[in-house]
Amino acid sequence: MIISLLILLAQPVAVAPTAAPAQMVDQERVAAARQLIGLLKLEDTYDRMFAQLTPIFGQAVIGILQADPATKAGYDLLINQGEGGQARLVAIIADEFMKSIRARYPQLKDRAAVEYAQAFTLAELRDMIAFYSSGTGAKALTIMPELQNRLTAAGREIGRAAGEEAGRRAFERAEKEMLPSRQPARS
Repeated sequence: MIISLLILLAQPVAVAPTAAPAQMVDQERVAAARQLIGLLKLEDTYDRMFAQLTPIFGQAVIGILQADPATKAGYDLLINQGEGGQARLVAIIADEFMKSIRARYPQLKDRAAVEYAQAFTLAELRDMIAFYSSGTGAKALTIMPELQNRLTAAGREIGRAAGEEAGRRAFERAEKEMLPSRQPARS
């Protein structure tokens, strides 16, 4: 049963390439993009991004395991007889995903270099390198993660209020539009 869980998780996922190979892009631009990416410390950005996504990934995998008759028994065995239950399984899946994705950071950085080289001219890349090498640019890189965290928290708070308001109004409107026979008769 556990073997079938591993087989499911090991299934290859077909991903269509979305960027031109590096050899099709001006190599001087790719080199400048690699320098910029070094300044941007993409590994730190990836760590923050994937740390937020891995629990979601873990839950998604669990959903797949529960829904697939071939893996449900193995899942049930882990949850019912294993130590820590579903929370521990999510943590293990998340941890293994982080290990696997971190091993691929060089690929991500290579792809980023190609994408930056395609999106920006050599002069623009050099301008960005100059900026992020300056005091202001270095400060921006240092404080940007915390600033983004605060803005994300503010976005959640504002989004929650908007969602509550929209939900309330949507149900009021839906009742009027979808159940017109339940509305009081007008005289």
